Amino acid sequence: MPESTAPAFADFDATIQRIRFELYRENVGGALDLAEAAHAAHPDPRYKEQAERIRGWLQHLGSREAYVAAQEGQYHGLRARGGWKLFERRLRMWLGRKTKKLVERRAANPEFRLLEAEVLAVKARRVADCGSGEGGVVLTLAARHPEIQIDGVEAAATNVAIAQRLSRYRNARFRQGLAEEVDRLFAPGTFDLVYSFAVLEHVRDVDGTVAALLRALRPGGRLCFVVPMHEFRQTGPLPDYAPVHGYADHCRVFTEADLRARYGGEPGFVLHKIPGRWKPGEFPDVLEPIEFGSFFVAFTKR
Repeated sequence: MPESTAPAFADFDATIQRIRFELYRENVGGALDLAEAAHAAHPDPRYKEQAERIRGWLQHLGSREAYVAAQEGQYHGLRARGGWKLFERRLRMWLGRKTKKLVERRAANPEFRLLEAEVLAVKARRVADCGSGEGGVVLTLAARHPEIQIDGVEAAATNVAIAQRLSRYRNARFRQGLAEEVDRLFAPGTFDLVYSFAVLEHVRDVDGTVAALLRALRPGGRLCFVVPMHEFRQTGPLPDYAPVHGYADHCRVFTEADLRARYGGEPGFVLHKIPGRWKPGEFPDVLEPIEFGSFFVAFTKR
């Protein structure tokens, strides 16, 4: 590191605040870079400790097996709790009530409306959801467009099982796998449209994942994705940060400038900002939203 940058890390408390700010934005990789740069400039053991702590939250990115295990552990812990609530949830699935409400709610979602418009514009007959979770978007699309075949690919086996229980539609299918494997799960050029909602902030390799999604698309097909939009201002000292699930499930953030630089030159590029609901207590009171919600991005495969 150039000597001229060293004074930027001389103030430990100020540097820790910068690191925490990036962590609360979910820019975990950026926070790690700051901690490592600070330690290189000032070999303070507290910087080293901070870097090692953050690195520990990213261990699941080290291998496919670790990534799948982390995802499965998180969702199994959330969804497989026993007792009356689990019984009630499964009964509502069996009766179809949960699916009906899920479809009604998701159909009103701005992200889904943008996706549906893209599906109709390209006259899609084969669609893939890469990172389909419990299948909400797949099932809503399947319910509203029975002429379209939709395949959901999801890392966590727990979510695949839930999606299959929820499904009432012959045109919806689910399988376990990673978004970056979609081009190996299906023949290249299989799909008219591929989408991935709230996934690229999780994956081990953004560029590799996007390349795989594109390989699964036919030429002229559309790629759509949604990622978080987290721009804050800080008004006071931030408390210590620890990830909710024990690991950095969301490990990166995207900015409008970044998305335009990466994909703005692609044919038919569009970017929509979707305001989100700011929930009191979700973030420390000393963070205020500047732009909070999600980005919807779409472009055409060359």
